[in-house]
Amino acid sequence: MKVIAILFMILGVVCIFFLGVFGLLGFAMAFDAPGSADSTSNWVFAIAMAGGPIFISLVILVFAFLAFRKERYGRSALIGSVFGVLVIGGFILSATSSYFAMKTFNNIRAEEAENERLYPEQRYLRQVEGGADTIIVFPNRIVAYRLEVGVEYPYAGPLGDLNQTRDTLLYEDRPDTRLGKHELNEFIDERGKRFTDVYGVR
Repeated sequence: MKVIAILFMILGVVCIFFLGVFGLLGFAMAFDAPGSADSTSNWVFAIAMAGGPIFISLVILVFAFLAFRKERYGRSALIGSVFGVLVIGGFILSATSSYFAMKTFNNIRAEEAENERLYPEQRYLRQVEGGADTIIVFPNRIVAYRLEVGVEYPYAGPLGDLNQTRDTLLYEDRPDTRLGKHELNEFIDERGKRFTDVYGVR
């Protein structure tokens, strides 16, 4: 039991080290948002989240060590077993979250592959001097534009997304959008259909 108590205390030191590393990272990330460093409540939250687990782990380690010094090895091992539970719980949590993250990723990829099969990329053109302006409808429902302005890198940006039924463009009226809603009827696909004949605009 003495050896087990020692091993649990060593594990506790390792856990405290890693809690310190992750706590420091979390503390720094708590102040990413502009103005977050001026918020007292944000400081309290960041300190509590970073320091709380370390403080609790230190208390457990101290109690385990005090029991060990009094040669109560069974009690020391029992207290130190908290670190074993912490490691096992962390492993289970990590494995579970990785499983669900991978499952979500695979579902997204499967949906994207199905959309690419059912809805190939579409292009609508408007002839201009020296080339053509383009509206691109992607399989994932994103609609973008590219304007030919005679330079190496043409103007480009998003116009919005198609709705779930893929029959209406939800136009994003952004200040930096260089293609107005009123111009969309000037774009024609290879079959001669206007963009606005295929998709409504809202």
